[in-house]
Amino acid sequence: MAHRARELTAGRGVDRVVDTAGTLEQSLKAVAVDGHIALVGSLSGNWPPIDPRLLFGAAATVRALAVGSRAQFIAMNNVITAHRLRPVLDRTFSFEQAAAAYGYYATAGPFGKVIIKIR
Repeated sequence: MAHRARELTAGRGVDRVVDTAGTLEQSLKAVAVDGHIALVGSLSGNWPPIDPRLLFGAAATVRALAVGSRAQFIAMNNVITAHRLRPVLDRTFSFEQAAAAYGYYATAGPFGKVIIKIR
């Protein structure tokens, strides 16, 4: 993972990593200096020790995110269904307009979801 991220960015590393598998060591190796890592969880529940040199070398922000349990997810979806909640949609772009969609989103002007339609 880290090798491929470095390869795709000419050695620079990626700005943001969302680590949902508990592979913090690989994430630290893949992230650019001063990047951000969102640590969501671990597939195994085991957390191996991390070499502090990786933390210093990355100079990245590592933030643990709590996403809730499966039971909480089901309860949330039941509330959404019961109250017929729908997201606010701002604008839809075709897949061919993906670059424009990201540019539009980056302006911080949208109020609601910016959608890229695949089909």
